Amino acid sequence: MADFKKILQEEVKKAVLDIYQVNLEPNIEHPGQSGHGDYSSNVALLLAKDLKLPPVKIAEEVSQMIKKRKLSVLRSLEVVAPGFLNFWLSDDVLIQEVAEILKSKDKYGSSSSGKGRKLVVEYSSPNIAKRFGVGHLRSTVIGQALFNLYSFLGYQTIGDNHLGDWGTQFGILLFQITDKKLPLKKLTIEKLEELYVEFHENSADQPQMMEEARSWFKKLEDRDQEARRIWQAVVKLSVAEFDRIYDILGIKIDHSYGESSYEEEMKEVIKEVRNKGLSRKSQGAEIVEFPNIPPALLLKSDGATTYFTRDLATIRFRLGEWGPQKIIYEVGADQKLHFQQVFAAAKMLGWDKNREFVHVAHGLIRFPEGKMSTRRGKTIKLEDILTEAVKRAKVVVAKSANSKGLSPKQKEANRYYL
Repeated sequence: MADFKKILQEEVKKAVLDIYQVNLEPNIEHPGQSGHGDYSSNVALLLAKDLKLPPVKIAEEVSQMIKKRKLSVLRSLEVVAPGFLNFWLSDDVLIQEVAEILKSKDKYGSSSSGKGRKLVVEYSSPNIAKRFGVGHLRSTVIGQALFNLYSFLGYQTIGDNHLGDWGTQFGILLFQITDKKLPLKKLTIEKLEELYVEFHENSADQPQMMEEARSWFKKLEDRDQEARRIWQAVVKLSVAEFDRIYDILGIKIDHSYGESSYEEEMKEVIKEVRNKGLSRKSQGAEIVEFPNIPPALLLKSDGATTYFTRDLATIRFRLGEWGPQKIIYEVGADQKLHFQQVFAAAKMLGWDKNREFVHVAHGLIRFPEGKMSTRRGKTIKLEDILTEAVKRAKVVVAKSANSKGLSPKQKEANRYYL
């Protein structure tokens, strides 16, 4: 596949350097309207202020310089006010490209630029004991797209579904289930969500409930037999529900490791942080401080771990298990500070050598009164949206000329595509 954008970029760069002795990387874009060419550049507009010349004059001079080279890829090059360069590709190169598409088929556009490099993409990452909400749809589909793109570029790409199966939220559920003496066999995802919402409604007036919940999570970390038994039942129930939704979406992620998977790694992380003198005590808790951002909590005052501790443990595991050169986190923008802290800590620990940590942030879906919140019972089930989408798609399929002659089974299969 010819990189026409890069070819034109180099030609414009050479022309600007030859005429004005200015070295820059010109931007080449696909114009919004086909009448403005296959590619377009506003380089003349960008240069006009510094060169103190009319942008149209600059564009004309750059255009003439490029035309002198008689590029085989170009059919024509025009200057349009106030100073745009519009490029049309020649018919011959377009025909050659179509031939390449027919030959390469679904491999067209792929490359080996990532060959020999490993990359981990963390995406989807729903929380155990909660229904799959619409908020996790973005991470799931954007993360899958990133996974597909890097794989297409030749990277050894590893998808990791980082399940939220640890933390005080499980202390809350353990407290609720034991306090109400609920039989595990009768638990459902809906019931678990109901217990979570009910806890937050009642604990506002009964602060001792939160202390009980924290105590239960500490028992979970200390491997209390009853706490572990209940927790495992909740995890099993939740994973089965997630798999059902992934099946509807056609998503299959390589690995699904819960935060709990890194218990041993957490111990090693805490030890390494302490050995390197990176933490200190603060009001009974243990924190890690950074030069330009707020400190992160390594351990709570009761000795329980935090998201920060667990994400560092996850990095440690991934480096040892897969040895990637890059780890991408497709997580909401509200976690920006958290990842700044995690990446800064990883650098302080010396884990960033020849490695890159990247947070790809998506925006949040909000109600008029604020963001979604499971604890307040303000969420939208993803399955409800998928069911409605399929219902509407069936109407479109029924009206589509493409559906004529299809059997009911074929129409059902094609509701995703027509």
